[in-house]
Amino acid sequence: MALINALLSQAEAGADWVMPGFTHLQVAQPVTWGHHMMAYVEMFGRDLSRVRDARKRMNESPLGAAALAGTSFPIDRHMTAEALGFDRPSANSLDAVSDRDFALEFLSVASISAMHLSRFAEELVIWSSAQFRFVALSDRFSTGSSIMPQKKNPDAAELIRAKVGRIYGANTGLMMVMKGLPLTYSKDMQEDKEQVFDAADSWMLAMAAMEGMVKDMTANRESLAAAAATGFSTATDLADWLVRVLGMPFRDAHHVTGALVGMAESKGCDLPDLTLEDMQSEHAAITAEVFDVLGVQNSVNSRMSYGGTAPAQVRIQVQRWKDVLK
Repeated sequence: MALINALLSQAEAGADWVMPGFTHLQVAQPVTWGHHMMAYVEMFGRDLSRVRDARKRMNESPLGAAALAGTSFPIDRHMTAEALGFDRPSANSLDAVSDRDFALEFLSVASISAMHLSRFAEELVIWSSAQFRFVALSDRFSTGSSIMPQKKNPDAAELIRAKVGRIYGANTGLMMVMKGLPLTYSKDMQEDKEQVFDAADSWMLAMAAMEGMVKDMTANRESLAAAAATGFSTATDLADWLVRVLGMPFRDAHHVTGALVGMAESKGCDLPDLTLEDMQSEHAAITAEVFDVLGVQNSVNSRMSYGGTAPAQVRIQVQRWKDVLK
């Protein structure tokens, strides 16, 4: 929840800051910084729901299952389960003794969440590089090089990526322990402790480090905007305009747009820099109105579908999550 709140603060501050959206790590379409931050809110929100869901399912007390068959003593398992903070007693003594699903489900949830952390960490590594300069991290979360004085390495993000391997390893390790065991108890099961505790420590440390980095990082609005305008990022807007305004089949619009991109490449400019005459040389019906959709800000403002990148939609989602977290 602390990490989600940190992301919400970033999203709210940069709801209308334009940046490039990527597919295949190549510029695709303009999006907003706030929209990108909200993508991770959704991911970690699902992680939060998985934690809560797992607790509902797995919070059962095995006390009273005895060795494997239950007990002949007149105990009240419902009372002891309630007293110990469990939701209910386990319903089968054989399963209660031999089950490690509670540990495996925790490790599964941790693995998915760690994957989300690692993806964000990788983006921070890329974004903080000299080639991108999308974000800056303070010295609290980066270090210098032992030999190259100009370097500022995002060590915390790199270490988060590495922690994921330990969490995945714990998940796979316990799966391998459990896969061949007949009912009920076998001594192999004592291996669950080391896996669960190590993964929990790694996950919590990585989560706290990521929360700290999100609070600490400063987005470079100018670099984000400059990158958003590269790579013919509004080509899809041009194709959509040809369909929407001229009634052109998208297949033909795709061809015309591709030809105009080729023309811009040959001229060493971007689509908005082409003249109307250039565009009309590919399709005579194109009018000056087309330039209204070729601006990066116009592009993101037009994506008003629910869950879209338009600043107004980003602010709607920020408020929705604030209400959820209450």
